[in-house]
Amino acid sequence: MPDVTKIESASRRRLSEAVAVNAAAHVRKQQWVDLRATAETLVDRDADLLSIGVRSKHGDLKVNAGHHDDLWRQVASDSRGIDAITVPITLNRREWGEVEFCFRAPDQSTFGAIAEHPLMRLLAFYCITGVFGYTLFVGKVMRVFSTTQVVPERVRQALDTLAEGLLVLDEKAKIVLANRAFAETVDVPTELLVESRANELPWTFEHDQSKNDFPWMTAIDESATITEQILHLKVDDGAERIFSVNAAPIGGGNARRGALATFRDVTHIEEHRKQLEAMLTMLRESRDEIEEKNRELEILATTDALTGCLNRRAFFERFGHLWKMAAAEQKPLSCIMFDNDHFKRVNDTYGHGVGDDVLREVSRVLRETHGDHGLVCRYGGEEFCVLLPGIDFEDALDLAEQTRASIEQITFKEPAQLRLTASVGVSETRFNASDPQELINQADVCLYAAKRGGRNCVIPYSPELSQMDGEETESRERAEIPYQAVTALIASLSYRDAATAEHSRRVADLCSRVSKQYMDSASQYVLEIAALLHDIGKVGVSDEILLKRGKLSPDEMELIAWHDRIGVELIETAFECQELTETVQFRQAHFDGSGRFRNLPVGVEIPIGARILSICDSYDSMISDRVYRDGCSHQVAIEELRRYAGSQFDPELVEHFASVITSKPEPDATVNSEAAIQIGFQVERLAAAIDSQDTEGMQTLAERLGMYARRCDIESIAKAADRIRQRASEQEISWLDLLRDTNELLELCRTTQSELIEHQHENETPVG
Repeated sequence: MPDVTKIESASRRRLSEAVAVNAAAHVRKQQWVDLRATAETLVDRDADLLSIGVRSKHGDLKVNAGHHDDLWRQVASDSRGIDAITVPITLNRREWGEVEFCFRAPDQSTFGAIAEHPLMRLLAFYCITGVFGYTLFVGKVMRVFSTTQVVPERVRQALDTLAEGLLVLDEKAKIVLANRAFAETVDVPTELLVESRANELPWTFEHDQSKNDFPWMTAIDESATITEQILHLKVDDGAERIFSVNAAPIGGGNARRGALATFRDVTHIEEHRKQLEAMLTMLRESRDEIEEKNRELEILATTDALTGCLNRRAFFERFGHLWKMAAAEQKPLSCIMFDNDHFKRVNDTYGHGVGDDVLREVSRVLRETHGDHGLVCRYGGEEFCVLLPGIDFEDALDLAEQTRASIEQITFKEPAQLRLTASVGVSETRFNASDPQELINQADVCLYAAKRGGRNCVIPYSPELSQMDGEETESRERAEIPYQAVTALIASLSYRDAATAEHSRRVADLCSRVSKQYMDSASQYVLEIAALLHDIGKVGVSDEILLKRGKLSPDEMELIAWHDRIGVELIETAFECQELTETVQFRQAHFDGSGRFRNLPVGVEIPIGARILSICDSYDSMISDRVYRDGCSHQVAIEELRRYAGSQFDPELVEHFASVITSKPEPDATVNSEAAIQIGFQVERLAAAIDSQDTEGMQTLAERLGMYARRCDIESIAKAADRIRQRASEQEISWLDLLRDTNELLELCRTTQSELIEHQHENETPVG
């Protein structure tokens, strides 16, 4: 009987010496990272090794594996429970430092000392062996049972004390003995069970079970032990009991004398398991349905509700993909810009309702002509852009002329006298556009040339047109802004705070409408990107501030301003476009030089894009509802802009804004769709965390979903998320209740999404 304590102590000392030798080699080569990794690996793999530290003779802890610093200080004050070992390190025969080890100390309690004593272990071995031998003896006794023998009363009494049901069967599966637990479970007296066949009890079978698939028959026929087989039994009250059955043969070889079967009642466990499986099935089905509705909402979010065409954001995202594909395959890519002639006159003469009908009819012609082989986008108020991959310049000109003629043939029942014409510009990648926006610029130059040339005509692109307008040099000097990167940043912002992302999209739409008179299409594109990204710094703000339901404190406002500066740096680094960076940065500059931000340009020195962005941003903030206040009317917002015209805002641009934006914009279907998508996405992630039993993820995601749902004033989803967070934080989680709450949340989410989709379809005027 060896002394285990001494052996273990010697083993630890040898390990410490070996590690110290290895550490000395690493220290000599200054390989601190490798040494730290080696130490952490040793601590992770050895349960008794608590920590390793390498300390220089000056007291500097160079390597700290397993929170060694804390443990070593604990050893200095109280070494109970820790076995500390120190091995010195010498370099060039001079003391450099030492390697410190903290091992788990052997149990010093009385019980621990007894348990570790070799003699006690030997006694424990003999006790276990005795129990095993006794079990074999009982089995030997049971093998002498036969149908002609009577079970002794003392054996019956012993078996009646068992909590599990038990049957002793003969070789024909007749019941020789049934203990009290089995009789009470099936609600049949013991005397009625004896001499009946176990096979004839009212067992029920699942669809994949054989009616003769009894575990005791297998034990009798094959002398095999069967464990944990599930059987269902109907009892007198019509209920069904579920048993986990174990069966073992009595006798051996050819002397088959019956079987011993035990029955553990698992009715409650099995019912609970089936309920969990049913809930999990509902959970997965609900997730699939939410994913499907998210896809439908994404379609709504990428489509202009009035015309059925792609909106600008979806168009640019797909444009970038087609641009790269055309370059890789060396195939042509044509761009056609359409503008409805005298559209403002139509609105002024016949009203905006007729103007909407005009846009619907024109978009119908464009989609019918180009929708099968190209992209059709509502580019601006009355402007449309058509992208034709694989179509060369000559064919694009023919298609543009056919489309112009088709628009000219559009008629209306009311007003019958209304006739439409369109100005059209066409370009193609053969003219060496450096990026997608420059290709649009080229077509846009042709469009304005068509307007100057009398309208209702198609103008093909030529380099002379760009040189006349002075745009070629400007567009080539401007850094490329890939829209896919912009989309990725907006998606990140939408994930962090969908309301801010929605605000940014609305501001971008306002900037697009207001800037036409003052900026060329290339600068309008940069301004739109600036509007989309002007709040991108908020991705780094905590949920407590982003989703706060009340007004922000001065400290919180300062934190938001700090993240605004980070956002400007992010834009500058990501896109390297000075015009874009200055538009975002200088939007906070006041026209008269006042305001809290100093060293910013003043008056007309402020880039015009920044001045427009400042007005549009302020306007949307005023008319938008907040949790702590309702948005104001359009008229009140315009009065506020005029009130600060000349001080904060450019007075000329304020008046221009008021003339272009004449009423409060209707709620954007895209915004509502993206909010619903965001909720659906968060619910999907929460359901996935519950499916994988990630309790920490459940709590975090449920808390975030609740905060966002309250931000969107969807209290029912917020309360359901709160219940899930509370259940996930409990010490003993009731998974069945948690799944019920989750399915309730999924149902609320599906209902919300369905109502939004139905509402949008009802409000859409059919296009085509």
